[in-house]
Amino acid sequence: MDDFQNLNTRVKPLVVALALASAATFSSPAALATNEAKQIEEVVVTARRRDESLSDVPLAVSAMGREALTQRQVRTDSDLQLSVPGLTIRQTQGNNSLTYSIRGQTADTFSGSPTAVITYLNDVPLTVGSASSFFDLSAIQVLKGPQGTLFGRNATGGAVLYNTAKPTAGNEASLTTRVGNFDLVEVEGMVNVPLIEDTVLLRAAFNTIERDGYIENLLNGEELGELDRTSGRVSLSIAPGNGFENTTVAQYAKIKGTNTGASYTYSVYSCGETNNGVSLTCGAGFVFGPTMDLVYGPGSWNNYLAANPEAYAPGLIAYVAEQERMGLYKTRHPGEADHRGNDLIITNTSTYEINETLNIKNILGYSLAKTDSEQPQLGAPFVTILTANESAGQSGNEQEVESFSEEIQLQGIAFDGKLEYILGAYFQRQQTDTLWPQTYFDVRPVAAATYVTNNFRVKNATDAIFAQGTYDLSEASGITGLSATAGVRYTWENVEIQQLEDATFTANAADQDESFEEPSWELGVEYQADTYLTYLKARGSFRSGGFNGAAPPVDRDATGGGNKFDSETVQDLEAGFKYRGSLFERPATLNVALYKQWVDDVQRVEFPDPDGLGGLASIAVTANVPEAVIQGIELETTLDVTDWLQLGLMATYTDAEFTNGDINLFGTNYSYGPVGDTPESSGVLFSQFNLPADESLGFISLRAEIYAQSSQYFSNAADSVAPRTKLPGYELFNARFDWDNILGSQFSGALFGKNLTDEEYFVGGMTLAAALGHNAAAVGEPRTYGLELSYTF
Repeated sequence: MDDFQNLNTRVKPLVVALALASAATFSSPAALATNEAKQIEEVVVTARRRDESLSDVPLAVSAMGREALTQRQVRTDSDLQLSVPGLTIRQTQGNNSLTYSIRGQTADTFSGSPTAVITYLNDVPLTVGSASSFFDLSAIQVLKGPQGTLFGRNATGGAVLYNTAKPTAGNEASLTTRVGNFDLVEVEGMVNVPLIEDTVLLRAAFNTIERDGYIENLLNGEELGELDRTSGRVSLSIAPGNGFENTTVAQYAKIKGTNTGASYTYSVYSCGETNNGVSLTCGAGFVFGPTMDLVYGPGSWNNYLAANPEAYAPGLIAYVAEQERMGLYKTRHPGEADHRGNDLIITNTSTYEINETLNIKNILGYSLAKTDSEQPQLGAPFVTILTANESAGQSGNEQEVESFSEEIQLQGIAFDGKLEYILGAYFQRQQTDTLWPQTYFDVRPVAAATYVTNNFRVKNATDAIFAQGTYDLSEASGITGLSATAGVRYTWENVEIQQLEDATFTANAADQDESFEEPSWELGVEYQADTYLTYLKARGSFRSGGFNGAAPPVDRDATGGGNKFDSETVQDLEAGFKYRGSLFERPATLNVALYKQWVDDVQRVEFPDPDGLGGLASIAVTANVPEAVIQGIELETTLDVTDWLQLGLMATYTDAEFTNGDINLFGTNYSYGPVGDTPESSGVLFSQFNLPADESLGFISLRAEIYAQSSQYFSNAADSVAPRTKLPGYELFNARFDWDNILGSQFSGALFGKNLTDEEYFVGGMTLAAALGHNAAAVGEPRTYGLELSYTF
């Protein structure tokens, strides 16, 4: 708690900046709301586990309802980044290897670290193993900053809430088809039937999509990025009366296609290179090139090329320039890229209204995700690393994640309505089986390849109790609209790891077990006036420690050459201002949040070279980097310029740095920085035009938006062992033209397009700098466009 001894010093700059911003924008009389002004549609969110207006929630939240999801073309996970600046959907190994990052908080691939941004479907944590198709959703909410008290289980960066559409009391149905370039064919539909009027309601929905890939593998003609997904969902609500209601949702998805992978060879190091005084690993470039003769003897390189005609004769280091010449959408990956997966999730939510001031809510969840995925990890015609172990007959990364969760809540109002509170308990049991076969430095027939298989099971047992309440201080303080919030959650987490039979490390590997327990907490004050809300809050949370299954099963932490890592802790301050009223007598909204986070023992993965052979063998370890500080500002604003034109801006600025990033692994000093996967700035500028026309024509609208972000790193150690891992910034132009209820009919149509200027850009990367001296980037989608037709019954 030393960070909060000077609380006033830290809070004051945030409050002053917030006050100046709000005064500059809204202090003039012309900016004040008028009673007659048309109001912008309000959004209902559940950020505090109850239904509230977005403008009344003292928290940085981005929310989209069903209509907004359609207008913004949010149909899969990666689309979210283009609509929620500050949320980065990182593609470490391509389109089916997604990691969410908010405010610099994320989880590295191959780290074993729990994700810092938790995703939920109907308040049940998701464990899906592939990219998802979004269909028949009622809303998506993105909660920014630590959510440890109400959402718990490691949510130090934030939470993303997906809510499916609930069954309704009427008969309704819809069918939508989309066709587009890359031979896109997508069909989705919904049917809603009340089986027993107002008592038993049924809703079913489905989505199926097929689309060709957009990256050509020149070695085998395969298209990477191919989609073939089929998803279905059934929802059943039962409301027999007496204040009781139960809703069960079962969703299943079958996923096929090809991974895009980190298909673009981005940088390779030469022997003798240094970066800020640090000697760089050069194993990949040294072995796969004419210098192979120095490793395996004269004539080795020519013998290798004779047996591997697909290889690039000038060598891997020269291939970086060749990749640049070929462009982003061509690769020479010497392996397969198939992806197969199945995701099942079942949620059951029961609510019982005991009386007007007390409710009980129970949330039960089960999920099972299976994937088998061959990854184009480094995108060059040399096997520096491949997701296969030929000697064991294994190909592709396989993972199975099974989870069961149970949460019970008691929500109530007390003290004549002054106190709103929630009490609860949460339990989760999760088991993850992982098979990672790897081939390193396959130089056959010159020498045998190195094979390593990681095969392990991790069990997580999580128990927690929590309480949070908001008390109205209006009467006590004499300030109408003033309230205070306090919350606490205490979590017990047990993590076990077991090496399974196919593991290279099976011999002499005993099962390991560690327990972690810590509180999460929140303290805040908020002031609610007629048209605006201001708030200030402090929070603390943690992300539990565990084991990295890709590291040797040595019962020590990474600095001691083992597979253990400790918990990561976060403390933050957030000040916010929300306005919903009028500007120059036109409906307007403004949400601003300023924050600062202090993070200790940051969980980061590294791929050291334990044998000193320059990458001829490799492992992954998860280290606790001592300290990081992350601060920034987030803004969302809209203005209805006329009754038919709305303009808006969403933007974020993030200043993230490791204030102490020095660690030692296997005798080598590592210095972390800058913070990866966190662009300094990003934003969306949009316009929504609604054609003022007679209703008999239907409703015609056009939405155009520009998303832009600054550069970002796909390594956290670019200042030391991993230079040349900085990805350039980019801008994307998206648009959608809608014609709903065409000529008064039940038909609707739309023309849609994303990245209409065909910008070439990167969305993440895979760095094996310290182990192999080889880094690759994942490329973003080229221009896509199409036609949508729908019919409502």
